Amino acid sequence: MAKSTIDVIVIGSGFGGSVCAARLAEAGARVVLLERGPWWDSVPTRSMNIARRTAFPRGWRLYTNFLRTLNHPSLPGGRVTTNRKGLFELFYSKGLEVVCSSGVGGGSHVYSAVHRRPLRDDYWDGHFEDLSEETMAEHGAAFLARMGSVQPEPRNRPPHGAMERYHNDPHFAPAVPKVEIKTGFLLPDDPANPKKIVTESGVERWQTDYRSGDLGFLGSPSGAKSTLDVCYLAPAMRKGLAVHDLCEVRAITRSSELGGRYRVDFVDHGRGVSEALGAGNVIVAAGTMNTLRLLLYSRDVAGGLAGMPNLGKRFSANGDMRGFWDLNEAGADFTAGLPSKGGIVLRNAPEPRSPIGRNNLPSIDSYPFPHAFRERLKRGIVVSSMGIDAADGVISLKDGRLDIDFHPENSPVFARIYDTMKEMERRSGRKVYVGRRPSTVHPMGGACAGALDAGGVVDAGGEVYGNAGLFVADSAALPAATGAPPTQTIGTWAENVATRLAGKT
Repeated sequence: MAKSTIDVIVIGSGFGGSVCAARLAEAGARVVLLERGPWWDSVPTRSMNIARRTAFPRGWRLYTNFLRTLNHPSLPGGRVTTNRKGLFELFYSKGLEVVCSSGVGGGSHVYSAVHRRPLRDDYWDGHFEDLSEETMAEHGAAFLARMGSVQPEPRNRPPHGAMERYHNDPHFAPAVPKVEIKTGFLLPDDPANPKKIVTESGVERWQTDYRSGDLGFLGSPSGAKSTLDVCYLAPAMRKGLAVHDLCEVRAITRSSELGGRYRVDFVDHGRGVSEALGAGNVIVAAGTMNTLRLLLYSRDVAGGLAGMPNLGKRFSANGDMRGFWDLNEAGADFTAGLPSKGGIVLRNAPEPRSPIGRNNLPSIDSYPFPHAFRERLKRGIVVSSMGIDAADGVISLKDGRLDIDFHPENSPVFARIYDTMKEMERRSGRKVYVGRRPSTVHPMGGACAGALDAGGVVDAGGEVYGNAGLFVADSAALPAATGAPPTQTIGTWAENVATRLAGKT
């Protein structure tokens, strides 16, 4: 390994990694970002002159580019990778299913672009003396500004909103949020004529076309969705940020040969070689599941890290459950508009009521399925809900395999959501396909922020106790379940981590 001139290595390019990498590079640090997945082929990445791009799962590529890795206890070694350029990684355990994404920009390519704060209005209070709702407000505002987060206006309001559809419904009512909710889409000036725009960084994007149906969890090729590669990475790359795609980190080691700096070993899948880099600061933001896997492996197998007695504890599924509501309304096409169409509640039901979010399946016209089946899917809605669970799960390594010990029966929120969805089925007369085992796209915790003696792994700046210069900047560090889409919360945390580290270095 050549002598390193790197100040910070960032592992992962999701909402934690991209925010930290960009902010630190723009502050003058020499930053290298390592991302295991590919650059996605889109209008923005083409305009950025990214040479090596991978197509989103469309057409027959739905079979090849959808899945990256499957984790299951029955598999040899506990996991199998089908395509290192695949979009999703799946984790299965007895008590929980977890879905994660891969690629430059992380989860920003597959999320519904809903920006809101946590369910509890005191979420950041009480963990540290120097961190609170008040101190985190500026970081949240910085994240929303950078993402171009907005609210629709009457002139560009998307179709199929909950208020429009359910304000006079006898069985269901629109869920009225108690906090401000914004969206991370480039909304059109005129919905009938979306335009291509060029950002200040020279990146091309199209305004949102509500008719496309191509905006959801299979990626947004037009660039209408505000993704991290556009909003954070592209400007920072002009300031010297180095982004290496298809580089999968295997271990982090505190190295005496590097004078106590960190050695990061990784595989460059693009070139088929193993390499290592060194830096005094390493930010781990590989997404909760892979952040925990990497830290556990580096400590327990590679022996490169010390301490972290609370690592893997206080894991949460964020109360997530999802299903499919087969409304099958004649002539309906719920793919029009934005992916998230607002939530509903059972009208006249007792409290606490579980708001049920409504999303369409994305990009249905590209599915390699019979036409009649595709049209049927357009007439249905993905339903989901989340809430505050017990956050008592434990992630560990057993015989080298990632083990998820999660008991949904400890969290009443899951049964409440399931019962709500089955009551929706009864009231509407339309089948809701939902299982009792939770399925989350928002795993969090396991390397929680908090005092060490209170179960914490990282301090108020994201630095790991007992491992100076090592930071966790993604949802693994969140101190509790958000009970709501966590994008804004992760971005807020990462802005805080980057600001504090920039102040030190």
